[in-house]
Amino acid sequence: MKTVVLGRGHRVNDIVDALPAHRSDIIVLSSDEACLQEAAPRAAKRILADPTTAKLTDHELNLGPDDLVIVTEFHDPALKAILANLVAQKLPSTQIVFTPLPETELEPEFPGVLIRSDRSLYRAEIRERIRRISSKQKLEGIRRILRERERALIVIWGNPDPDAIASAFGLRELLLAECPDFVIAYVGEYTRPENLAMVTVLKIPTVKYTPDLVQPGTVTITVDAQPSFFAGNEAPPFDIIIDHHPVTKLGPHLFADVRPRYGSTATILTEYYRDGDVPMSRRVATALYYGLKTDTANLTRNVSDADVIAFRHLHPRADANLVRTIELSQLPLSTLDYFQVAIAHKKIVQDTVFSYIGQVQNEDICVHVADFFVKLSGISWVVVACRTPEKIVVIFRADGLRKHAGHVAESLFLEYGTAGGHRTMARAELPLDRVKLEVPELSDANLESWLVSKLATKLKALAKLKPEDLKPVAETI
Repeated sequence: MKTVVLGRGHRVNDIVDALPAHRSDIIVLSSDEACLQEAAPRAAKRILADPTTAKLTDHELNLGPDDLVIVTEFHDPALKAILANLVAQKLPSTQIVFTPLPETELEPEFPGVLIRSDRSLYRAEIRERIRRISSKQKLEGIRRILRERERALIVIWGNPDPDAIASAFGLRELLLAECPDFVIAYVGEYTRPENLAMVTVLKIPTVKYTPDLVQPGTVTITVDAQPSFFAGNEAPPFDIIIDHHPVTKLGPHLFADVRPRYGSTATILTEYYRDGDVPMSRRVATALYYGLKTDTANLTRNVSDADVIAFRHLHPRADANLVRTIELSQLPLSTLDYFQVAIAHKKIVQDTVFSYIGQVQNEDICVHVADFFVKLSGISWVVVACRTPEKIVVIFRADGLRKHAGHVAESLFLEYGTAGGHRTMARAELPLDRVKLEVPELSDANLESWLVSKLATKLKALAKLKPEDLKPVAETI
């Protein structure tokens, strides 16, 4: 593969030196004798010629589609003359231009040429540097808070999921030097076998949350959640909040890093490690990789550029065998019974699926069912609901095209308990004591009818359901 560099000044040799190692056949063509004579770290054939008039075929270059022509020129008339010369020759090679001139001035006139202005290059580099500096400063801000206290407590909201577990573990390992007394606690239960397998396989220390864990001098932290998520729970006020969900009321706090554009909180923790130049153990890398992978559904859901970069950073550092062990954790056979009920009692209207499966032992079965229904052809909305002795759980899934599951969940059910989520996935949990104010008789038939009437105000397809379409499910399986 040949690379021809055209232009004048020190930029020519800077570009030659910056070319990838596999670009070994390099030719410099310039009218600038000083440029040609200047020593460069890499050897290159140098030709004295005027790029505005030179015929590249005269120099026996014989350029092909795999070859590259790079132009660097700081003077407007000269640059346009070089480009006009190249366009006239109809070269098969790729052509790239680096110039201080604005891209918008050149792209309309030379549409077949890839033009990069110094402004855009500087802008991208500066933004990345600012982001990295900001990330490092945020990490130092967290460290300062911990140095002033004697112990730290991370509280995971709800039933621990991979992103929350990974983020809590990553933060604990990152800050143990500042605060050796560092506890990870959860308010719910490990209801999914793969999540329990994650903490077991990766030896992540977690305990059930109790109020006595908050002792004087304790820094309280939550990751992959915000204070509003803990409504109805006995969680403490939080000093530090790290999350990627849409911002809600954070309340009084010492530090908050909430990035709704990110697909996972594990991405934020990965940046803390990378930008803070902190070595990452294989266990931490595996946990963060699995958390990111799970929360973004293998980079197919709610993904930002930052998630992709973090994924690339974590992938070679994670233990693929441990990830496979976690992912292959088996679901109990009773799951099949709930799938049978969900399928038998599903309501499909246009592009919307609704299924109420009654009382369950493990509310996360609704998640598995919803993830199954959303894969059906032609389905854009999925709502799966169930009940436990204490609450109703409603799981939302959407294709994300002009839809926002989190906003719908909040608008419908936030006044009843907790509700929210992302564009394509959301969850609501409604204490039965609150629902009973509107549904005095808490039978499955009444709860299903009430849910449909609420959902129909936002998901118009469900308004087409008739009373006879709502068949009662068994109270238990």
